[in-house]
Amino acid sequence: MGSRPNGWKRELETMRTTITIQEDLLEKAQKITGLKGYSEAIVTSLKDYVALKDRLKYLQLLFTQKSSHSFRVVKKLRRKKKWSS
Repeated sequence: MGSRPNGWKRELETMRTTITIQEDLLEKAQKITGLKGYSEAIVTSLKDYVALKDRLKYLQLLFTQKSSHSFRVVKKLRRKKKWSS
């Protein structure tokens, strides 16, 4: 990359690419996103996909890690108003 003036930040990094996508899949993505342009529909779909995968990863962590509190401890703390749900 070339040199940038001091204090100048690139707000949005983009990459131009050529991809092969089934027409029906692209049309469906445009319909779901409500966007007319191909690029916008693809970018929005990719962002949604990445966000979904992140949420699923965190949910998996939530349910695979052992809780530090047992049901009895939580019940006891709720009675003492030290735990809220």
